[in-house]
Amino acid sequence: MFRKIWDYIANRHIAPNTGPLELIEAQRMNLFAFSIGAVLIFNGCRDLLFGLKVNFFVLSALGIFYLFLFFFTKVRYNHFVTLFSLELFLFLIFFFSSTTGFENGLSLYYFVIMLASLFIFNSKKTVWYNLIVYLTALILFSISHYYDFRIFTIEGADNVLFSENQRLITFLQVFLGVSILGYFILSKQFKIVKLYQQAMRSEKIITDLRAKLNNKDEIDLESIVKLAMNDDIAFIPKVKQMFPSLYDNLMELNPDMSTDEFKLCALIKLGFTTKDIAEYNHLAVRTIQTRKSRLRKSFGISADIDLYKWIDTI
Repeated sequence: MFRKIWDYIANRHIAPNTGPLELIEAQRMNLFAFSIGAVLIFNGCRDLLFGLKVNFFVLSALGIFYLFLFFFTKVRYNHFVTLFSLELFLFLIFFFSSTTGFENGLSLYYFVIMLASLFIFNSKKTVWYNLIVYLTALILFSISHYYDFRIFTIEGADNVLFSENQRLITFLQVFLGVSILGYFILSKQFKIVKLYQQAMRSEKIITDLRAKLNNKDEIDLESIVKLAMNDDIAFIPKVKQMFPSLYDNLMELNPDMSTDEFKLCALIKLGFTTKDIAEYNHLAVRTIQTRKSRLRKSFGISADIDLYKWIDTI
């Protein structure tokens, strides 16, 4: 249930053909926009429990505004809108953290916004936006510090129970926010490493194929290897087009050959290892090993024959 809700929030307004890195960027923006609205509304409701009606109306109104942007528009993908949102959030932190002293803990939110900014504005065109956010946070914190974080007055904010509740909720929200941002930072890093490794593997496969086929012009090896790595449904038709005799020769040997068996033969023909096939088809290595064993039985291939050398003779 939680996973379905997470996926719905993360994938809203994202096109199906979005690239892997762009997908992570878009998902991060979705969760960021939703989180801001949810946090504001939650804090507004909490303040209402302690009789802070003004806080409730202000925070709830801003929270609903952010949620409206999330659910009904794509304007959050505009970097100026994002920058404005971060700046507005910094001023909210400045206001509420400067009411009952530094001990209320609200200054911790500065670090979440600064970390979020660094992760959002990470392209050459937008990286300088971080300077605006960081300078704003520094200036606002310095002003609060000069006045001992007691610039504004909110009726009821000095309530001991409210203060203790506020510190605890603030820490939990900051902890959750940093954890989510850390998750996306690691996810993006893992994706970049995986794409790099895939590119290197693709280059090696293509090089080996060119040497084996002694053909550099007639067969679009880059295209077919890419389709195989993406587990694209167009892979099998492409194999039949580029290796027209492969399918016919395999059918002569085994008229009952299944689509999965032909796909496995095609991947072996391209030089994909067991680990490659498992990774690009999102299966376990043991599953591919089992399928190779079944393939041997299906085609009557003895155990002492190398499958890769056998497929090259077809």
